[in-house]
Amino acid sequence: MDPISRRPRPARPQPPRPDVSVEPLRPRQEPTPSVLPRLATALWTLTAVLILVLAAVIALNWEPVLSGVESAVSQQDSTASAVDVRNTASATLLSSGAAGAVLVLLGFVALNLLRGAATSSKVLMGAVGLLTIGAAVTFSTFVSDAPALLGGVLQWGPFVVAAAAGAATVVALLPRRASTR
Repeated sequence: MDPISRRPRPARPQPPRPDVSVEPLRPRQEPTPSVLPRLATALWTLTAVLILVLAAVIALNWEPVLSGVESAVSQQDSTASAVDVRNTASATLLSSGAAGAVLVLLGFVALNLLRGAATSSKVLMGAVGLLTIGAAVTFSTFVSDAPALLGGVLQWGPFVVAAAAGAATVVALLPRRASTR
């Protein structure tokens, strides 16, 4: 506004925009997601399947496996009654199955957290992996006196489970870098 005339001045027209185009020196490359989370999930799924196979072998051959575990328990405590030995052997097999189920579920939870890049996911996955390896090796000592069913699957199966869990844990804990193509 002009302070003297009190009439508004006409609005100034906007200047035309210049035609400018900026191009990057190199074309932008979109990073491809890492395959490590998928590989870790596949290995952990293999671990779960192997645990289910061992559980099925035990369930289908309950009496022979139970008698093998009973003989191992009776060697440890020769003064225990037959009922106590049988109960201890049953509890050992059932608690091993329950521990395996819990560890498999915790592994999937840790892998899910790992996909979201949660801070605690690597610690959880490392702990679950180590516990699964330890549980598999410990389970192999429980069933070491079980009869050689299906080619001795109860003798070497827990070690395969431990190897698969170890591989899944290592792959899950590897640093992920998105690759560019």
